[in-house]
Parts: sequence; C-alpha cells; structure tokens
Amino acid sequence: MSKPLPTQTLKANQSKKPVVESASDGILLGDKVYWNPANLPNGHVAIIGTSGSGKTQTLKAIAYELPNLFPIIRLVLIDFHSDLDLPNEVCYPLNMESPHGINPLVVDLDTKGGGPSLQAIAVAAILKKALTMGDNQQGAMIEILTTCYKQRGIIQDNPQTWTQQPPTFADVRKEIESRIEDGCKESSKLALKLAAMFEYGIFTRRQPLLDSPIIRFDLSALGKVPGLGAIATETIIKQLMDSHRIMGEIEGKIPRTFIIIDEAKEVKNSKTLNIILADGRKYGLCCILASQRDAELSKEVIANTASKVVLAVDQTEVRAVSNRFRFSSALVGQLQPLEALIRMGSEGFKTKIKPYYERI
Repeated sequence: MSKPLPTQTLKANQSKKPVVESASDGILLGDKVYWNPANLPNGHVAIIGTSGSGKTQTLKAIAYELPNLFPIIRLVLIDFHSDLDLPNEVCYPLNMESPHGINPLVVDLDTKGGGPSLQAIAVAAILKKALTMGDNQQGAMIEILTTCYKQRGIIQDNPQTWTQQPPTFADVRKEIESRIEDGCKESSKLALKLAAMFEYGIFTRRQPLLDSPIIRFDLSALGKVPGLGAIATETIIKQLMDSHRIMGEIEGKIPRTFIIIDEAKEVKNSKTLNIILADGRKYGLCCILASQRDAELSKEVIANTASKVVLAVDQTEVRAVSNRFRFSSALVGQLQPLEALIRMGSEGFKTKIKPYYERI
C-alpha cells in the first residue's frame, strides 16, 4: 500500500527567517529555500516540468551543488538528451561507435542474495519487460544465461568464482546461434527479439568502473531503439544498489551516491528503482527523478520521495499534478519558467529556481 501524502501546506518565502540558517546547511534552490537531504526522511527527489519549464536547469543546479554540500558524494547521471553535462565529469556515451558498454551480466556479489543464477533470473526479467518476451522465451533466456556463466567458470555454489570476468551479450549471441544450429526454434525466436541489442553492441563491450566522483552515461543515441535505454538504465541502477548493499548501512544521514535520471518513464515499472526508493536511504543511495508528465511517475515515486519539485506543466496536466503533489490547481496552473512549488516533507514553498547557468 502506498504511503499517504503529507497534508497540503504552502509557506511564503518572504519571512525573515530562511528555511535553514545558512547556505552551508543545504543547497539554495531559490529565494530563501534550501534543500538538505540529510535533514529529511530520505534524499529522494521527484521533479516534474514540461519542456521549457527549467527542469534541466534545476536538475543540473542540484547536481552541481551536491559535491559542495557533501564533498565525498558520488553522482551518476543517466542522460537521455545529452544535456546534463557537468564540470569535472567522466562521460561515457553509449552508442554504436562508442568503445564503452554496459554489461547486465555483472554478478551481484552478495552471498545472501546474489550469484550467477539469481543474476540470470533478474536479467531475463528485465529483458522480458523491456522487449515484451513471453514466458517460454524468458525461461529459455534464463537457461542460456546460466550456461554462459558456467562457460566462464562462474558457479552459483562457489562464491569464489563470482569475481571472475563475467560473460557479455557477445557470449549470449554465440550460445543462441549454437542452439539455432542444433534446431532450437525457441532460440530462433530469441535471436529476433535480441537482434537490436546484438547489433547495437553496447551490451557486448566491457563496461567502465563506477568509481569516479561524477559519472554521466549519455544514452541519447539509444532512444532510436525501443527498450535499449530501459535495459541500460535498469542495469546501471541495479549494479549501484547491489554494491551499496554490500557496503552496508550508513551510520548517519549523509548519502554516499545520488542517481540522477532525466526521463523517469524509462524506469517507471522498474523493480530495482522501487527497491532503491524503499531501502536505498539506509545504504546511502538516493535518486533524483525528473519527468515531463505526471503519468510517467509511478505511485512508488510519489510515495517515497521526501522532496518534490513542481515546475510549469502543460495545462492538460494541471489537475493531475495538483492532486498528486498536493498543491492547488491555481498555483500549479500559474507557474512560469523556473518558478517552482517545492515540497520538503510536510512543508511547501513557492520560489524562483536559481538555474545552473547562474551558478557556474
């Protein structure tokens, strides 16, 4: 059951006392409105705003300021429009010509809930959802992935083998082709489903380590092929959740990592995202999700984000946004570019966002 939303409250920003005492206590979002995830139930943020509302400038402003607030923070930006670039970032473009890849077959090393067998099940479920596979194809995919792990000497019952170099979808392609030669009709169907994945190549290359302070994955080229962006995004956030779970729970409230996604629709039905929203806080993993449309934000996103930012939306979205974000329709409908209604916990504020371009 979804958690109940806080009661509707809106505070004017003209009071003499700011939301927090100084800029060192948080990130200045707009006039006298500061945001500090360490002072909230969680660091998750939902942002909604139509094209031209200032959504990208708001995302980049928060991302730019986070390392100043938390010097050891790590940022992972998943960029579908190639416009979330930040100073000092390491950027990995994912396209047909890029040397970089994403490997969904990297094994979760958690001995309590990881290993190649469970990774095969998880990857098959991701593929089924993204590529609309049937149950038989999903079952065949699990068997093929398990075989590929065994061919690399990675065995479920021997955790010491889990750190060996995992297979990629180049290995999966070879295994499927071998089964087709043996007359397997289900493998022929799988080959058709996975044709775009194989040809695009990003899932057959070795992926970079996720250890730089600011990492941006440029997925703008993947929008031309349905499903690839969702698979890449799910892979990245699952690997981050897996690694944070292994690191263990944080002692205080200072996050370790923020994932920033500018197209929430790509992860609307993500099982991993729901896990991060529910449990990521205690492991220091937080999400900032942005969308143009209310329908692209799941119930779990609305229920589990302690901070919400409403920018100008299309007039057809006003009523839905008003209901779900608990601001009046009049306030939502009158928003101009870079004007925002912000809810932090049970408190609401209206402000003019200080955009990224004024911070650099």
